[in-house]
Amino acid sequence: MDFVAEQLARVKALWDRMLDHRFLRDTRDGTIAFDTFATWMRQDYLFVEAAIPFIAALIPKAPPQHRDPHSNVIAALQKELKLFEERAGAAGVDLRGAPPSFTCHAYIQFLLATAYRASYAEAYCVLYAAEKAYHDSWSVVRKGIDPRSPWYPFVENWAGDAFAQYVAHLEGELDKLAQAAGPAERARMAEYFELTTKYEIAFWEMAVTGEGWPGIPDEHA
Repeated sequence: MDFVAEQLARVKALWDRMLDHRFLRDTRDGTIAFDTFATWMRQDYLFVEAAIPFIAALIPKAPPQHRDPHSNVIAALQKELKLFEERAGAAGVDLRGAPPSFTCHAYIQFLLATAYRASYAEAYCVLYAAEKAYHDSWSVVRKGIDPRSPWYPFVENWAGDAFAQYVAHLEGELDKLAQAAGPAERARMAEYFELTTKYEIAFWEMAVTGEGWPGIPDEHA
């Protein structure tokens, strides 16, 4: 069994939990509270900003055939930031209205630490798992959301054909990297795959709960 298929089977219970999260269901059904979606927008905007240096840090480690694709990803992330800004302006959401939540901050630190300290294959595994999680998650939303929803452009971005093709490309390349990895590195890749899945679940939960920082009043967060 290829690495990606093996990992998706291994973390199936977590993956299913992620795809059945109430944030996704409520967004799909049109019952998501405005403030809840605004919380997600603010936090994911910060995460996308951090994803740019994450990708940039991978380029020096990458094999030659991966360098141009990573450069294209940076351009795509910049377009995502513009999408957030456009939707925020249309809906009246202040994207700079809150600092990073505890979960968002932790996920960003995990992302950047992986880029700088882990092997290329391990960091690429995090990239794939995060992108696959978003494609699958927004595909859930796509199944029922009203195309007139102000949030529909996010569905088009992550559940569309172009993003699906990108995720499929990442999967093929990740399987090749895993095939070339030794047992210890492959085990770490599997650990990173599971951790990324857990962070994705935590991110949806953070948006719903409006989580701040544990033990600290919101005004001091």
